Amino acid sequence: MKNPLRRIERSITLRLSLGILMVVIVVFATALGFLFIRSRALVKQEAINRATRALAGTALRVEGYLNEVEDATNNTEWLILQHTVPDSLPHYTHRIVQLNPNIKGSVITMEPNYFPQQGRNFSAYSVRLADTVATTINTQHEYYSLSWYKVPRQRNESCWVDPFIDTHEGEFSSDELVTSYCKPLHNEKGQFIGVISTGLSLQWLSKIITEKKPYPHSYCIMLGTDGTYYVHPDPSKLYHQTIFTAISAHLNPDIVSLGHEMMSAKTGHLRVHIEGEPSLVFYQPIAQTGWSIALVCPESDIFSSYTRLIYILIPLIVIGLILLLIVCKKIISHQLRPLDQLAQLTHNIALRHYDQRIPHTIRLDMVGQLQNSFASMQESIDQHISHLHQMNEQTEERNRELVTASQLAQEADQQKNAFLQDVSHQIRTPLNIIVGFMQVLRDTFPLLSPEELDSFTDTMKQNSTTVLRMVQMFFDISRIGDILKLELTDVVNINEIARKALQGFHDKLPHDVPIRFHTSLPDTATVHTNGTYLHRTLRELLFNEKKFAAQSDISFIVETTPSTESEQRLRFILQDTGKGIPANEREHIFEPFIKLDYYSEGLGLGLGLSRQAAQLLGGTLTLDPTYTQGARFILEIPLR
Repeated sequence: MKNPLRRIERSITLRLSLGILMVVIVVFATALGFLFIRSRALVKQEAINRATRALAGTALRVEGYLNEVEDATNNTEWLILQHTVPDSLPHYTHRIVQLNPNIKGSVITMEPNYFPQQGRNFSAYSVRLADTVATTINTQHEYYSLSWYKVPRQRNESCWVDPFIDTHEGEFSSDELVTSYCKPLHNEKGQFIGVISTGLSLQWLSKIITEKKPYPHSYCIMLGTDGTYYVHPDPSKLYHQTIFTAISAHLNPDIVSLGHEMMSAKTGHLRVHIEGEPSLVFYQPIAQTGWSIALVCPESDIFSSYTRLIYILIPLIVIGLILLLIVCKKIISHQLRPLDQLAQLTHNIALRHYDQRIPHTIRLDMVGQLQNSFASMQESIDQHISHLHQMNEQTEERNRELVTASQLAQEADQQKNAFLQDVSHQIRTPLNIIVGFMQVLRDTFPLLSPEELDSFTDTMKQNSTTVLRMVQMFFDISRIGDILKLELTDVVNINEIARKALQGFHDKLPHDVPIRFHTSLPDTATVHTNGTYLHRTLRELLFNEKKFAAQSDISFIVETTPSTESEQRLRFILQDTGKGIPANEREHIFEPFIKLDYYSEGLGLGLGLSRQAAQLLGGTLTLDPTYTQGARFILEIPLR
């Protein structure tokens, strides 16, 4: 792949196009950068206005509900003071809850022993249960230490108390979080006689607060005077955690600042990272209570439209710049095309692409004169180079012929020397044995026992057979290539010729090499073939096994191929469990004069002659590549 920088350096068209594009990019970037910064500021300001309005509306709704509770409580006070009797107080609490659907419950509690006939404690309590209002009188509940009674008694003024869970308010008690407006009761002498407390469900209030939100993922929180969460989307934080819980003043200074701002009953907004996400938090106090409500708006929501616009504009800008680059390149390329073509042609010629021609031109300007000069120069160079190419090709051809001839001569000389040495060794060894035993017989014949005479004569017979076999091989290798076709008219008993070849295997030294013979054919089975060449082939295969698989398990198998095949064939299989033959040598072993081990017995002719004989018999001799436990030779001939 070409280096883009190198391509730019070499192309005037690209350089001019990129230069124009760079100027356009600078202008576009400056204009768009200013536009994006300005539009982001406008989006942020619009979000501030929108969130501020939403928070103010939410605060107004909350204050409206609180005012509703205060009005219901204040309007009932004069009835209580005019008819402060045990039987009337439950009706008043029931009336407050029934007439105000947003109120959770109301309780009127009296000072200890205010009604002696009722005992020490007296409280009338009404609570909204689904669609009904339940009312009861409780004379057992010790309420004097509870905040909704103690705080207004101590302050001697009406107030909102922090949310609490009242689980001991008689049979209608619940574990729902409630905030109450508490008003102390005084008789005509100004003496404190009890408290009327009207409560709102904080769960219901939280639902009202979070119903309307300006952004999809925005939410509201409400803090108490000590920073405790009274409203939060995570229920596990309500009433049990403050805004400062589980944060570090060093790591989260923005959250700490927000907490202090809200606890100080201030109004404003801050940029705060909440759980790693930047958000704008708008806050303001709720006047009657001392609590503070806040609207959390993630910046991802605020700038979502802005971000989508950027995602749309950036690809459009990139596409526009690419199109501009293409247009500029086309225009400039059209103007500089003649010069560019000449530069490309001369460059290719410099890279030895001499087949590319520089045409002559009719242009009269400087580019035309330059092109015609280069064209004339190329023609002169082409003639000279053509002559040099011819000379080089002739020289290279002669060199290749000489190298090939030299290699063939060296290989032939090496093969000749190796073959002569091997033949000399292979023939000299059995002749020396025969001569040696002849001398022994001559000098010590009367002293030899019959067993020793038999051993000597067997050894001499074996070695003379070896010499005769080698001579026969020389004869066969010299004439087998001239034989085009054999007479396949002999009627040969299959098992008999196999056993005859096997007998030669047993007669050849050494005699301790075991072989297993198995035939699947009856002894009467015959085949029309050439008996002499079939016997020689089987004999050479068996001799080969005795030489190279002496320490392994050898099997000689006679069978036929399946009758389902188009032509049934006779198969002779010789297999062993020896070291096998390397994959890269499996075809070479059938070549004449090739020996894998030059120190082994033989001339390297047996397998090659056997394959040629198998082909003359109309069959094949192969080494089974699927057999991996040693070597397996398969001789197949037609079964006629």
